Amino acid sequence: MKKVLIVVVALTFVLFATSAFATIANTKHNLTAGSGFTQTTDPTASLCGFCHLPHGGNTSIAALPLWARSTPALNYTPYGAGSTLNGTIVGQPGTYSLTCLSCHDGTIGLGTIVKNGITSSFAMSTTLPGGLTAGGAFQATNIDPTNGYSPYIGTDLQNDHPVGFEFPLAGYGANGGIPGISLTVNNPGIAGLADLTGATSGASYPVFQYATASDAFECATCHDPHLEDTGSTQTKFLRAANATLCQDCHDTK
Repeated sequence: MKKVLIVVVALTFVLFATSAFATIANTKHNLTAGSGFTQTTDPTASLCGFCHLPHGGNTSIAALPLWARSTPALNYTPYGAGSTLNGTIVGQPGTYSLTCLSCHDGTIGLGTIVKNGITSSFAMSTTLPGGLTAGGAFQATNIDPTNGYSPYIGTDLQNDHPVGFEFPLAGYGANGGIPGISLTVNNPGIAGLADLTGATSGASYPVFQYATASDAFECATCHDPHLEDTGSTQTKFLRAANATLCQDCHDTK
């Protein structure tokens, strides 16, 4: 029975990895040569290798095994310069925001990886206006003229949804004392595992538990870097449909 269980678990991981691999290939997170998006010119680069390494990953970042990138410096200007209109403290981005910002804040080259403590870089190019910096990073001029979107976020996060704040276990509804946000944390009591369940769509949004904070809202709460766009309905790696994502948390305008 034990052997059967091990086989089932192993197959689950293989199927998940295969599915994620196939999905990423069809997104703008595919940085391999010939992808047609922002890409490397090095044909030896692997699809997952820009973020993950099977051996020699960066172990200096807690909770990110097999991580292939370095951590950006914590020199961000947070939303509201440190608090929301309701006084919620917004600190520096946590681990599951820094993973995204390591590419999107423009301070680290997209092709820069860290293996066994040694930093190396793949040459990168982009079809976006302005090109990449000399170090292969996104910059403010990278704005898609067809839709106005840009992969560049920068280090000033005041015009972006707040990240790096703790979501109260009681939520922000009547029990939490802050009107307009309807969700509470679904926490089964397992370390590192908690989520918010969308009141409108039923989608699940993870919140992250660190040694210094629990139920932290980060970039990865709303975005899954492995998701493929589904036409115009669910884009930008969002965990739920564009039309319902905001209302899942915000029940008043």
